[in-house]
Amino acid sequence: MRKWLAVAVVIWLALGSGQSLAFGVDGHRIIVRIAENHLTPKTAVALVQISGGKTLTELALWPDQIRGQQKWFHTKPWHYINIKDQERFADLRRSPRGDVLSALNQSYRQLKNSKTDSQQRREALAFFLHLVGDIHQPLHVGRYSDLGGNRIGIKWLGKNKRRNLHWAWDSGLIQDDQLTVDQYSALLGAPTAHQRDNWLGQNFLDWAAESKILRAQVYEFGQPAQKGPVTIDRLYIERTKPLIKKRLLMAGVRLADCLNRIFDVEAVTVLEADKNACETGGHLE
Repeated sequence: MRKWLAVAVVIWLALGSGQSLAFGVDGHRIIVRIAENHLTPKTAVALVQISGGKTLTELALWPDQIRGQQKWFHTKPWHYINIKDQERFADLRRSPRGDVLSALNQSYRQLKNSKTDSQQRREALAFFLHLVGDIHQPLHVGRYSDLGGNRIGIKWLGKNKRRNLHWAWDSGLIQDDQLTVDQYSALLGAPTAHQRDNWLGQNFLDWAAESKILRAQVYEFGQPAQKGPVTIDRLYIERTKPLIKKRLLMAGVRLADCLNRIFDVEAVTVLEADKNACETGGHLE
């Protein structure tokens, strides 16, 4: 009995401490579904050849599935980056273990390099699919003080189940609509021409900067600061849902655009101003 209790405590500590590592499963599935709708036929064929018989959704979920394996422990910091509210990315002291920006750059470069061996290219595709989603979730560009909301306990709609703010943005806001992945993707629809013009042509650092700005809305609880869990009520959920939906749509459209830039460059209108889209300058590496 004591042995099992000790194991349970270890598991609880592992789950309850540290930084959560990824957008929720449904979030990643929705982003991939949106991206698939915006891939060119040529890009889609190229990805089938790289994927080794796996679907893009399976690949996108893989980085979370292997994170507990010793071989992949080093990838845990790749899912997020922490930065203070008033801190600039140019001044940020980056983790030597890597972060979501350096991991996106690495995986994208490996995908672009046709000389990358097939196994490494498939792994690069998996991480790229996954991390594009993560960087669009505002709390994956988190505050040091609460580890991207992981240290902020919440009371979700009056329920006493142990949750934190990061979970709300990874999964809770999406699950609240009680839709399938197909239904949710259809609900989001397609971006307008104006939205595409505004969303495309930017680099990974731009995406992170957006999340950093948007996270201020995450902490607007509409109630005085208090000890103990923060109450997440229906008003908060309905106010923030449009933001998470927009970020999911943006992530899917941008994911497809970056992949099309590699595998079907002729189909992508590349302006001089955005020729370095989907990459971040080496001075930030």
